[in-house]
Amino acid sequence: MKAIVYERHGGPDVLSFEDVPDPRPADGQVLVDVEAVGVNFRDVYEREGREYVRTPPAIVGIEGAGKVAGTGRRVVWTGVPNSYAERVAADPQALVPIPDGIATEIAVAGMLQGVTAHYLAYDSYPIQKGDWVVVHAAAGGVGNLLTQIAKLLGAHVIATTSTEDKARLAREAGADEVLGYQDFAQRAREIAGSDGVAAVYDGVGKTTFYEGLRALRPFGKMI
Repeated sequence: MKAIVYERHGGPDVLSFEDVPDPRPADGQVLVDVEAVGVNFRDVYEREGREYVRTPPAIVGIEGAGKVAGTGRRVVWTGVPNSYAERVAADPQALVPIPDGIATEIAVAGMLQGVTAHYLAYDSYPIQKGDWVVVHAAAGGVGNLLTQIAKLLGAHVIATTSTEDKARLAREAGADEVLGYQDFAQRAREIAGSDGVAAVYDGVGKTTFYEGLRALRPFGKMI
């Protein structure tokens, strides 16, 4: 079968499209014919050897969708190693059935990033109707989906992005206001009211953390 492999850690140039042996399912596992894969930023860390470290040579990726061999059952998954390949061996409990009417590509695009956005909006801070929230990196996979969920819940979204093209994506997702990262806390307070915002969803971190704290209302949540 074909797979995307890295022989050493490094930049994109270490990836190659290679012929590799088909996986051999362990006891209890099933073989899945892969039709689409999820491309996530954690895959970059894996390739570079910074996090999720595996010993090369290895097949990159953990997310995909396809059909269980011999059954035709459509499934999607995350957390299954070696997913950038034509076939993958997986534990059945890791496979989520894809409902009728949902395209394979849509299912895999919404799996890891969609689940992340969902728990941010419902568990990390349960967004309430009328809340003002800041969503950093709103043009990214999680940020874009989180913006849409927040709007469905009746919140007002202040999105941050780094370019005008990304700002357009945030607006298309429903953001009420789109700001750059420079001095966003003051602008967020002006928009949301002097008390500040209910929550800041910070997918950036180091350069935005303290500014995010200044944007929060009393007892607001920094996630």
